[in-house]
Amino acid sequence: MKSPIINKKQLSQTKTRRDALKIIESAYEAIDIQKTIIKRFVVKNDVLKISDMATEKHFHLEDYKKIFVIGFGKGSFAAVSKMADIMGNYLTSAISLDVNDSFKPSKTNKKVKAHWGTHPQPSLKNIKATSEIISIAKNADKNDLIIYFIGGGGSSLLCGSLNELKYAKTLFKNLTQKGATIDEINIVRKHISEVKGGNLAKFTYPAQSLSLIVSDVCGNPLDVIASGPTIYDKTNVGDAVMVLKKYDISTKNVFFVETPKDKHYFDRCEYFLFACNQDAVMAMVNRAKTLGYKTSIGSLALMGEAQKALLPFVEKIKSKEAIICAGETTVKIIGKGKGGRNQESCLSILNQAQKVNLDISKILVSSFASDGFDNTPVAGAIADRLSLEKLVSKKINSSDYLKNNDSYSFFKKTGDFICVERRAFNVADLMLIIKE
Repeated sequence: MKSPIINKKQLSQTKTRRDALKIIESAYEAIDIQKTIIKRFVVKNDVLKISDMATEKHFHLEDYKKIFVIGFGKGSFAAVSKMADIMGNYLTSAISLDVNDSFKPSKTNKKVKAHWGTHPQPSLKNIKATSEIISIAKNADKNDLIIYFIGGGGSSLLCGSLNELKYAKTLFKNLTQKGATIDEINIVRKHISEVKGGNLAKFTYPAQSLSLIVSDVCGNPLDVIASGPTIYDKTNVGDAVMVLKKYDISTKNVFFVETPKDKHYFDRCEYFLFACNQDAVMAMVNRAKTLGYKTSIGSLALMGEAQKALLPFVEKIKSKEAIICAGETTVKIIGKGKGGRNQESCLSILNQAQKVNLDISKILVSSFASDGFDNTPVAGAIADRLSLEKLVSKKINSSDYLKNNDSYSFFKKTGDFICVERRAFNVADLMLIIKE
């Protein structure tokens, strides 16, 4: 089987690295978009079977007059295309709103209308596609079924108005720079949007909807993922105002929108946690065990600063052990370089080894983005003794790159970045620490 890791051969210089790459491969295989759809979205004898890690439900397709599939988020085009193939003649039409550099299968279903939006900043393209999605939802009646595929990045891609577009370029950028959490940002997003925070469910009613949700958020809170467009929202405008005030951001000239509070709009909604980081983590755990490592899960919701998040695991790991984590760290931007939180985490470990004498002579650390894009064209990186030896031989000062948030340039010099085919779901980030 072809490896999802494009530069596997170049990275496979030691046994520990080869083991690590096998474990990393297992993660990508477990969250492969098309394989997951085939496994968890099945049509047989006029019945649609949808399953996730916790449940399985059946829907009689002949009960519905029209059936639509609507996807938005990273990987939605590939997912919707495969779902359309599986639905066959039962499907009325399908639409997806994805980013242009997402995985595109070689064969795509003619019933799928593809829109390519922008991310992380939305644009007029996003508004146009969102208006088409809203139109389908509004025109569906009580005898129709809409299957929503909701993926990571959906908050940025789904954009309902020029007002929301304007705020996305100001408010959210400001919140991110000031260190607001994803929960806080999404509270604000819901209350300046005509489509988020349950509004899409309101438009869909009285048709039945099934939401297949891919989580890229720690803890998998369904109302936070993609800002919960089909989920009842417990927050209100006051909460959004409080978030902005907390970070000293003016609410002047901000037009807030209250989310639907009438619960009858959600009576015909069903939800599936279709994929999440646990799928990838368990695959990594199982692969590590087969390779002879005593394996543990360090965290499924690892947060905090990227430069510090992995250090406690490196300091406590024992011989022949593998520690696996998942989550989403943050980068405090003080420089002007390029990179992502995964590369910065690995660079920080190397900097500790170079400057503070952290012993990584038998330890390998890797952090990588599940969708293969760590804010740059690479997924993440590997940090180990070979990386450290390159710093010495090439006379590279890791501190300079770390201070400038320039981890991408750093790993291009050492060649220790991980480059993968982008055909997996975005379930946030995955981390691996192993010791010989």
